[in-house]
Amino acid sequence: MHVVVGVFRLFLVVLALVGTRQIWRDGDVDGLVYFTNQTCFLVAVAFAWAGVASILRRPQPPAWLTGGVTLFASITGLVSWLVLAPEDPSAPAVFLGLTDGQIEHQVLPLAVVADFLLLTPHRRLRGLTAAQWLLYPLAYFAFTTIRGFVSPGSEYPYGFVDLDALGWTGLLVNVVLYGAGFLVLGLVLVGLDRVLPARALVGGYPGAVPAERAPDETEVSPGGPSGGAPA
Repeated sequence: MHVVVGVFRLFLVVLALVGTRQIWRDGDVDGLVYFTNQTCFLVAVAFAWAGVASILRRPQPPAWLTGGVTLFASITGLVSWLVLAPEDPSAPAVFLGLTDGQIEHQVLPLAVVADFLLLTPHRRLRGLTAAQWLLYPLAYFAFTTIRGFVSPGSEYPYGFVDLDALGWTGLLVNVVLYGAGFLVLGLVLVGLDRVLPARALVGGYPGAVPAERAPDETEVSPGGPSGGAPA
């Protein structure tokens, strides 16, 4: 089963690379300004590591990495669903009958979340990790704002970070609202991690669970929680 899990994860790497092919294949570096494309590259890195580790029955990537990638992929899917305009109905299929938008905004986020829930070891995340994950979306807001200043005439990648249209007040409101939403979503992931079994529900094996544990998990020895003689 661990081989099947590994192949599934490597397939997600293929999807992520297909979605970003205009960057790495065609040299369209402007595409890196999009949060979606950045997330796809993060998915490719994390799942290449996780896929090979699964096939070889080696320890999985650290929890902060897989959890963070899951959060960013979830953000990509939710923002596409709730905020962005629908994809052009005439968009061509590029892989397995799927369009670029379907791959990056629907299939990949759902598959990454499914991997987190079913195939990933749990009980390794801490509440503070959700706040640490928030640094990346906030850095993205800062990046798009600075880019707009140093590169006049450049289009903002998304309407909710468009300083020219929103003004400083509108942009700061969006930073607070989106930041709060991302933090809540991160806390939800941490909460799920804390209630799911430590070993992956599907395809788990002893080496799949690294040594790290959340601080409130007490190791219980035969003599009791403290390791001493029974009372």
